[in-house]
Amino acid sequence: MAVGVAVFEGLDLLGSSPPVVAALPAAASLPAVSPFACGLAAVWASRLPLPAALAAAAAAVWARIGVDRLIGLWHGVNPPPEYGVVLVLAFGLPWMLSALGGGAVAVLARVAARPLIGRKRQ
Repeated sequence: MAVGVAVFEGLDLLGSSPPVVAALPAAASLPAVSPFACGLAAVWASRLPLPAALAAAAAAVWARIGVDRLIGLWHGVNPPPEYGVVLVLAFGLPWMLSALGGGAVAVLARVAARPLIGRKRQ
C-alpha cells in the first residue's frame, strides 16, 4: 500500500511541477493517471492474495487522502465539515475506482506472468 501512495504522490508532484511540465508538456497529465498507477503499484508490489491486494489498492488512495488532510491540518487548513462529503464524492470514489482499475491490470499481469515464471524455474 505504501508503494501505491508513494507512486501517487510522486506522479502528482511531477505533474504539478512547472519546470517539469515546461520541459515535458505531457507531464501535466500525470495527476490524472496517478490513481490508476497507485493501484497498479500497490497490487504489483504486494505479495498478498489477489482480493487482499485489490483492497490494498483501494486503501492506498484513502491513505493518500488522509495524509494530505493531515498535512493540511498541520499547516493550519481547517476546512468546513461539508468539505468531507465533497472530498469523498469528487475525489475519493473516482480515485478509488481508478486505483481498482490499475489494480485489476496488475492482477491480470500477475496471473499471466505465473506460467512464464514457473517455466524459467524448471
